[in-house]
Amino acid sequence: MNRFLIFSSLAVSSLMSFSQEILTDYFRSPLDIPLFLSGNFGELRSNHFHAGLDIKTQGVEGQNVYAIADGYVSRIKVSPFGYGNAIYITHPNGFTSVYGHLQKYSISIANVVKDYQYKKEKFAVELFPTPFSMQVKKGDLIAYSGNSGGSGGPHLHFEIRKTANEHPMNPLFFGFNIKDNVKPDIYAITVYPLNDTSYVNGRNRAQRYIARGSNGVYSLPLKSQIKVQGEIGFGIETVDRMSGTSNKYGLHNIQLKHNDKLIFEQQIDEFAFHEGRYINSHIDFETYRKTRRRIQKSFVKEGNSLRIYKKKNGQITCSDGRKHLLSYTVSDLNENSSSVSFTLQSVDFNVQANLSSKEEKDITFMSYKEKNTLLRPNLLLNIPKGVLYEDTYFEYREAKGTTKTVSPIYWLHNHFTPMHKKMTLSIKNKNLTPYQKSRALIVSTIDRKSWYAEGGTWNGDNISVRTRSFGGYSIALDTIAPRIIPINIVQNVNMSKKWSISVKITDNLSGIGSYRGTIDGKWVLMAYDAKNDKLSYYFDEKVTKGDHSFKIVVKDEVGNKSVYEADFVR
Repeated sequence: MNRFLIFSSLAVSSLMSFSQEILTDYFRSPLDIPLFLSGNFGELRSNHFHAGLDIKTQGVEGQNVYAIADGYVSRIKVSPFGYGNAIYITHPNGFTSVYGHLQKYSISIANVVKDYQYKKEKFAVELFPTPFSMQVKKGDLIAYSGNSGGSGGPHLHFEIRKTANEHPMNPLFFGFNIKDNVKPDIYAITVYPLNDTSYVNGRNRAQRYIARGSNGVYSLPLKSQIKVQGEIGFGIETVDRMSGTSNKYGLHNIQLKHNDKLIFEQQIDEFAFHEGRYINSHIDFETYRKTRRRIQKSFVKEGNSLRIYKKKNGQITCSDGRKHLLSYTVSDLNENSSSVSFTLQSVDFNVQANLSSKEEKDITFMSYKEKNTLLRPNLLLNIPKGVLYEDTYFEYREAKGTTKTVSPIYWLHNHFTPMHKKMTLSIKNKNLTPYQKSRALIVSTIDRKSWYAEGGTWNGDNISVRTRSFGGYSIALDTIAPRIIPINIVQNVNMSKKWSISVKITDNLSGIGSYRGTIDGKWVLMAYDAKNDKLSYYFDEKVTKGDHSFKIVVKDEVGNKSVYEADFVR
């Protein structure tokens, strides 16, 4: 029997009996250079937790990338975004390995991908080979490391997922040799009043305290006691460190004790991709938006369903006039740990609630447990159940548009409130001509200065879009075609000593929607490097010696079109 016929049964038994000891010698390293990380599993990123390891490639592209075990190539993806060029290998022990931001594939894989791209006449493609079509052995060369997609520099993004449910797991469980004897850093502690009758040092607002120390032992050098009243929560700013690098990493485990009793614990061993955006509830999202500092909270909002919490009740009640001892311990997978302790004094501030009238606003109560709808003249907002992380008093106002918009600005709450899923926004506008509608889209802003394209679909006089952030929304027109800037080609140029044709493409608002490059009227593969706005065709056997004509057509998301043509000699 072919070993690939028993994948599913082995996967089930492997998942049922997973143990770190059994699996630590199953996989080899994906690279043949010493392993140092620029990012680790569970690290805090924008809108998600990091799903794998970012392995340094000595600052260059082109390092050999190997299959970490026997298996078959089950997925290949080429994209100008995200993981860029990526390979997925399914292994018979119930796990799938992922290799991202690749420069190029090995010859046999590259030929299959290129044939498919020409068949579909698309650069961005996704293939799902059968278990028998691309089998690999442990140590086979599958690709070369690179910087493709959304990568910020040369490295290999590497994951190990459970094949059955696609959940990423910490690859360091599997025995890869990453040296780490460095203890985590603790930067600061934030103390939060959790309701209108809670106070920290007499104020109904969070207070941040800088931590001082080193080598695992930290303290809060306070000028006076931290005095509190009511329901109090906590947050910590902390990062892990590793030997041989200066990078900052995510923590494996965070514990909070109150009077030596554990009240909160989080540990990131695995997660599901659909949970990723819960990170915006896990951190103090408003502080992150304002300062880019990530405070990990030790109290969990009602709508936050992350699986990383082993104990959730990290808030305390201070109404007894006593002292309360709090202590954090943070640790990595190698059991390097650091701690910080601090004391709160429970007091009665005898503060009267401020019932003075506030600025009149259009406010609607929205429950995180329910679907919510906001209907106003010329606007309809549908917020499905599961979008909000907690009950919210939703604020709405309408303001005059700018010279860049053709409708008022509809301010939907504020951009300091995170959302888990998308809401649907519809704006009515009866004043646009058919041509204007064809070039119209919904745009968003947080400051009336910078505008971001959201897109939109018309239904009569209503344009609708699904979006996942609060802020200001309006309608704008995009009537400007994309720009095509030739990099190394001009009319009648001799390209015999060149190895590619390259152009730069940009758009002013709606974004690049499509592009099509041809030579002598036939489609050619132009690789799209989105982060550098660059399209490149690499000369191959499809272009012979002689005279040729090159043409590139670029359209934006609303249909504006630009064309560039040039004859050349090869």
